[in-house]
Amino acid sequence: MSRVIIITGDLASGKSTLAKQLSAHLKVPFFTKEHLKELLGEEIDYVSREDNKKLSNSSIDILLHILERVAAVKSSVIIEANFHKDELERIKRECELNHVEVVLLYLTGDIDVLFERFMYRTYYENRHPVHLTHPLEKIDDFENYIKKWREEEEVLPRHIIDVTNCDRDVIFAKALETLKSIKS
Repeated sequence: MSRVIIITGDLASGKSTLAKQLSAHLKVPFFTKEHLKELLGEEIDYVSREDNKKLSNSSIDILLHILERVAAVKSSVIIEANFHKDELERIKRECELNHVEVVLLYLTGDIDVLFERFMYRTYYENRHPVHLTHPLEKIDDFENYIKKWREEEEVLPRHIIDVTNCDRDVIFAKALETLKSIKS
């Protein structure tokens, strides 16, 4: 049976890394908002925070288009982004319409740990400039941003994976265990 795996959750929780690992293991293509935004950012100028938000929104639109095409042919895909309620409703509707199973893996963790990871990758990893226009330099702003996402109404059942104090192999094992436990 075809399956759409949605990977979402907190900033700096390892969503893109998990998508890549699951893709290789399950032999299913993956697409991330982060990578699409980088591709768009190479071709489209983004000077202000508003320009950057437009790139983010366009990346989400592309992900949703990919999902619709994959669901229409009853295939499988992994997509990763911080989806909002209306986007998740669209995903749910599309999957139900095409009789495709959808599973949402929600990565979360301790705010202090995530903020440390977020700041580390901002300053010490070679991040694409399109990801560096965020206003989240203070832990309070970061926490408020994370809590806003966490408090959004649940559209699809969230299969929560706590990534606090876990390396990527442990997170991957938790994700596989979760997917196995809800296998159709």
